[in-house]
Amino acid sequence: MLWDIDGTLVSSGGVAARAFLDAVGEVTGRRPPPERRDYGGRLDTEIADMLLAAVGAKPAQVGDVLAVLERLVAERLDDLRARTSTFPGVGALLGYLAAAGVRQTVVTGNVAAVARYKLEAGALIPPIEPDWGGYGDSAPDRAAVARVALDRLSAAGGRPDPGQVWIVGDTPRDLACAQAIGVRCALVATGHRTIRELTGLGADIVLPDLSDPRPLLDLWRL
Repeated sequence: MLWDIDGTLVSSGGVAARAFLDAVGEVTGRRPPPERRDYGGRLDTEIADMLLAAVGAKPAQVGDVLAVLERLVAERLDDLRARTSTFPGVGALLGYLAAAGVRQTVVTGNVAAVARYKLEAGALIPPIEPDWGGYGDSAPDRAAVARVALDRLSAAGGRPDPGQVWIVGDTPRDLACAQAIGVRCALVATGHRTIRELTGLGADIVLPDLSDPRPLLDLWRL
């Protein structure tokens, strides 16, 4: 099971999003305005590039922004822990899957350090195994990030069969990623997209949240 993090497993109360704006401000001297942007399903490298463009800075500074982002989130861990919450049904479902022997990791746009901070804040390690995951600093695009996760699962002895691998996310980009690597996809409307917006895109199943996972478990034959 390859989980997206933000909008799927947890809400982190905007702590990392504010740290991103502050990181750009620290690197460039110009903090982007806190307007709504389409971050959903994007890699942190892409988001850094978007924010740099918003202040007229060069893409060459993406690495600097991400380094500062990691430091700022680490400095704000108490705030992250206080503001992070898991979505309905997440804890119970992950625990059920773990008891059934399902390997669970993440495919996320977050850089690895920030992803781990969020998972720890949500008390999701274990059953999530972050060492097997694919992250925003693992590869240049979301599909390649997912392939990194599959490779790591294979190296750990998982031998994932694409027909039995699922990506669970909350955006059309999560679905596009699953389609690009030939695995199945479940979408949940716990992020910024409504269930109406997610329905009809081609996912195997769309749910309002994970509070009633039985439709998923039936598809997963668990």
